[in-house]
Amino acid sequence: MPTLSGISDRSGKKRPPAAAPAPSRAPLHPPGDSGGAHTGFLADPAALLEGLGAGAVGVWRWQVDSDRLDWTRNLEAVHDLPAGSFDGTLASFQRDIHPGDAARVWARISRSLENGDAYRVVYRTRPKPDGSFVWVEASGGLVQGPDGRRFLTGVCMDVSARVRAEAELQRRLRQQQAVERFGSFAFGEPQLQVILDRAVETAADVLGLPLAAIYEIGASADRLRLRAGTGWAEGEVGETTVNAGPNSQAGYTLMHDRPVVVADLDRESRFTRSVLLDRHGVRAGMTVVIPGTDRRPFGVFGVHAREPRDFDQADIDFLLALANIVANSVRHVAAAEHRHLLVREMAHRAGNMLQLVVTIANQTFTGTAEPRLARAAFGERLASLSRANYLVARGGWTSTRFADLAGEVLKPFVDRLDISGLDILLPPELCFDMGLVLHELATNSVKYGSLGEPRGRASLAWEIRDGGPAGEVFHIAWLDPRGGGEARSAKGFGSRLFTALVERKWNGTIEVSRDGGYRFACAIPLPREG
Repeated sequence: MPTLSGISDRSGKKRPPAAAPAPSRAPLHPPGDSGGAHTGFLADPAALLEGLGAGAVGVWRWQVDSDRLDWTRNLEAVHDLPAGSFDGTLASFQRDIHPGDAARVWARISRSLENGDAYRVVYRTRPKPDGSFVWVEASGGLVQGPDGRRFLTGVCMDVSARVRAEAELQRRLRQQQAVERFGSFAFGEPQLQVILDRAVETAADVLGLPLAAIYEIGASADRLRLRAGTGWAEGEVGETTVNAGPNSQAGYTLMHDRPVVVADLDRESRFTRSVLLDRHGVRAGMTVVIPGTDRRPFGVFGVHAREPRDFDQADIDFLLALANIVANSVRHVAAAEHRHLLVREMAHRAGNMLQLVVTIANQTFTGTAEPRLARAAFGERLASLSRANYLVARGGWTSTRFADLAGEVLKPFVDRLDISGLDILLPPELCFDMGLVLHELATNSVKYGSLGEPRGRASLAWEIRDGGPAGEVFHIAWLDPRGGGEARSAKGFGSRLFTALVERKWNGTIEVSRDGGYRFACAIPLPREG
């Protein structure tokens, strides 16, 4: 049997509301007052109905053990029913209750009838074709008429706004609690992968989504690897990569460094849907950037749905909070690893540095070198090496941003250089050597080329390419429109240095062209990770 709070009128009959007997404990008039004189208590039915209508509160009255149910006309509006649709029967009320709430409503009615308990219940009306419904609160109690008949009577009102506000409050509270739990967990967990796995599980669970992912930017800066995830097909996590540019939602997020929300991917025009998302039937989602240990981001945190879905600011803030905790964990774990490497690397790097200084000295102070010029050149080369060493050591002798290296070594000429390249990472020892190569290119340009002229300019570009089975290959290209190589000598310090470092030490290749200026290009296979 349905509840008394939301019944729809099907017959169109209009029947005046039945007057409920006034409970003896709450008379409309004080004892001894006939109601004729004004006392301040409402007694006029029209005035009562007027007040109830203005307050969007309806009155109902059910004769127990019968199918008769009376209610005020405004209850049709409260229940979002067509005017005249209520037919005055309990069956009509039954039809208007959400199937998922009917049993709970009748249990409350039964308890009131059996024990005389106050009746109060919040329920949903039957969904309309578009899925919408109204939340209704009914409250009342059992009364007995002068003739002994029992009635369950009371009021009901539309509480949809209140219920949704309470649900929103609970949703935000759940998100906040999840952030607090995850933050505490991450603080005490030393393994980054465990933290990343917990992060995606938390995001998917709290937001009620089937897919969550953390994409890590690679050393080449042109791909994002699915580092952690939940809901993805077997073999995807840890292996699959997506484009770090506009050909994926994660890449687009990285480019613009702000949250990206997609309610329906089929209508998205800002970026191309990645093969990964297409393969998993993704239709909606949001992504945010995960800050890194420096200006270089760690990657992107994303959640995805398989049907269109709207995300609000609370959802975005929740994902950002998780991403920031992940970022702090990345920094914390990286710092711990750097401390561990520090002692081990100091001796190793010191030995390599001394060997490199000896090599530079031997090649600088040749028998034909003029002592004063040789000392000046040696000092400049050591200064360049020192700058590269400082940059790498500052990061704990781990992979270093090549853009930072170029900016540090070429600082005196940076406003006269056209520099382009992705935000790639290089192994620390390669950074030392590339610092010397860049310094020598700039020095030769000052002596023989564009940087020796007041308005002369040169350009530097770099990238990492896929070398097939050999792995990734680092390429740099230096172009000086006015020359800039050594004075037509293949045996100068620069040429010997390039050969020693690029070809012999790193098994790379060098190409030099003097057509239309001086062009230096080299390709160096990168050591495989691990």
